[in-house]
Parts: sequence; C-alpha cells; structure tokens
Amino acid sequence: MHPRAATAFARPQEVMGQRANLAGMGLMRTPRLSLALAAGSLTRAATRVSGRAGDGVHARGVAIMKVEPRAIRILAQGRSTVMVTGTNGKTTATHMIARALGDEVAHNATGANMHSGVVAALAESRAPWAALEVDELHFPTLVAQVRPRVVVLLNATRDQLDRSHEVARVATGWERALRGSAAMIVANAADPHVVAATPADRAIWCDPGARWPDDARTCPRCGQLIDWSPETWACICGFAMPEAHYRLDGDDLIDLQGERHNLCLALPGRVNRGNAVMAVAAAAAMCVDVDTALARMAPMSEASGRFGTYDVGGRPARLILAKNPAGMAEAMDIVGDAPLIIGINARGVDGRDTSWLYDVDFASLAGRTIGVTGERRDDLALRLHLAGATPLVDADPAVLAPRMPLGDLCLVGNYSNFMVWRRGVPWPR
Repeated sequence: MHPRAATAFARPQEVMGQRANLAGMGLMRTPRLSLALAAGSLTRAATRVSGRAGDGVHARGVAIMKVEPRAIRILAQGRSTVMVTGTNGKTTATHMIARALGDEVAHNATGANMHSGVVAALAESRAPWAALEVDELHFPTLVAQVRPRVVVLLNATRDQLDRSHEVARVATGWERALRGSAAMIVANAADPHVVAATPADRAIWCDPGARWPDDARTCPRCGQLIDWSPETWACICGFAMPEAHYRLDGDDLIDLQGERHNLCLALPGRVNRGNAVMAVAAAAAMCVDVDTALARMAPMSEASGRFGTYDVGGRPARLILAKNPAGMAEAMDIVGDAPLIIGINARGVDGRDTSWLYDVDFASLAGRTIGVTGERRDDLALRLHLAGATPLVDADPAVLAPRMPLGDLCLVGNYSNFMVWRRGVPWPR
C-alpha cells in the first residue's frame, strides 16, 4: 500500500477530537444561512401539506440554495464526510457506510443525490460525520463544495445514454475533479474506468468480486483492447488492475492485513457482498475497525426500499431496482430461480430508450414464465420471448402475482416503477 494511503487508517485521535468539538459547538451558521434553512423547512412543510408527490426533500434543498447559494460549502465545513458515487449501488453502499459509522451521521437516506438532496441532508443534521451519495454527473461540482475526507468510486457503466454521458466521459470528469481534492479514494480496482480516474497515491483499492467488461473493452489510457480474465484485467500498454487492499473471496472479506471476515449480511446477492467490501474500506479510512463496521452493517435488510419485501397481490415480493444492463445482470443473480415479475417504464428518470434491454443476458430465464408489467411491457415481452422465456403480461403487478409460480416473488423494475412500488404495504415480518 502506498504510504499516503496508509495514513488514512491511523488518525483516530484527529477524528474523535473533531467529533467532540462539533458536538460541543455545533456548526457555524451565518444569518443568511439561518434564513435559508428556515425557508427550506417552510417549503418542505408546504410541499407535504399540498399533497404533491415526493417527501419535500428536493423542494427543501432548492429553497435553501436559492437563499444561500453557498449552503453546501458552509454546512459541510468541519465534518468528516464520505462521498459515494458510481453508476450502480450508490444508495445501498452509502446506507452501509452510514450504518458502519454509527449513530451521529448526516445521510441523504432517501437517495436524493443531486445538489438539492445533499444540502437537505446536511441541513437536517449537525452530526460530525456525513455519508453522502452523489450522482455521478454532479460529482465534480459537489466534491469541490463538500471537500470530503473519503471518496468511494463504485463503478462506471452505461446508463440512460439518451440523457447521460458515455462512460469514458463520466470517468474523465471524476479524474479532473479528484485532482483538486485531498480525499482518500476507496476505488474499485476491477473497473478500468475507475482505476484511470483515481490518483494512485491516494487510492485504497478494493476488489468487490464483480467483473463487467462490456463497458470497458478498450483501455482508457491508450485505446487498445483490454485482456480480461475472471481474476484480473490488463492492457498491452501496461495499464492493469492494481492489487487490492480489500477483496471479496466467496462469502468472506479479506482486509488490509490479510485477515478473513465472514460477511453475514441480511442483504442478498453477490453485489451486496461487493458493496460491503467497499463500505468496510471506507469505514476503515474513517477509523472504524472492520469487525465493528461489519457488525453494524449485518442486520441491514433494505436501503431506501431496495431489497425490502412488500405485499404484491397478497404475496410477499422482494423489490429490486435495475436501471441498466449491469444492474439487471446483478438483479438476475439475486433472483436466481425465484418467481419473477419485471417492470419497465421509459420516463425521463428512466431514459426514454429501452434498447438497453438487448444488452442484458436473459439466458437464465429461458423456459420460465416471467411476469411482465410497466408502460413498456410490450418491448420487454418481446425481449424475453427472444431469450426463450414465456412472458405473462399485465399492466398491474398485483394481477400478475397470483398467476406466478409458487414461492416468494422478486419484483424487478427500473426507476419510476420502483418508486411507485416501494410506496406499497410492507410484508409483515
């Protein structure tokens, strides 16, 4: 490990002193900021009373920044912050980190990850630590304002290309932003775009186990084809996967000292074991030891609705968000042989183009009956038919649920479907 990276694990006195100072004095607030916070609270209350969709977080954040444009920078001062970005897994990984850090953490727990959501989270709590997920396109401006202690780069994959950027452009934006940041970077060593964006002298490399070569066929440095294997990747120019300081090995995490820790997580799937590796590394960089972090994370069973179980047509159904090819692949791993309903919309938050469904390997669904719902259910039904599945189509998942094979359902949907479903009735535990 690089000497500068090692220092991230040797500052407990500094962090605990900061915690005590902030707890005693509170955050410094100017009269203008106080007015902005009051405006934000009134706006949120008005939004809720009006019955508009949403919980008022965005409206509150917008109101705060209208009155005090510097609110994020001011509210972030004096905190030790972990900032998490990436295409997939931000909400779950940030929830894990917030749990690992303990009780005094400012956290945008609803998943509102643009400027309005970040300022609302910081305004909500005077906690000395913060765990903030940040949209990958907004990361460059937010990292400059928040000045986090630790940055977590999860992955960079294709996502809604009709309104987003190409993967290489996103990663280039991260790289430029990190040049001006002093943060330690917990980085996914298995993702070439993440590695290219990460300053090696401040890197804490993690191998979360997953490999997604489809969006990293060519080298970010020279443009030649990358040679991928199940264990590693490398380019002829010398650009290659770094040796991981934290890595996933089956159901175990192997830490900085080479010690093995079993991941007894309530959250399902290999993707969440990988998220746990990244979260533990981030917590360690904040001076929380591995066993403490894992003990705090283990009981977590959902993250802002993700992986929660809800009543759908009188049956328990686990909700899974999948919004792009990489995310859908991980969702299929979680689903396994369980009865499955998939819902696809194409609203603005989803991306209007559903052609990404043809980049998903649905071979594991061949020969199975799959429930199909959502506004673009006909597109999805055709895609599943071509993959060898038998689509069962209805606009209402509650109508499909009783017709599905026996067993606890999985309900997989892209963003606008998921946001509606998570408002359903939780299945009694």
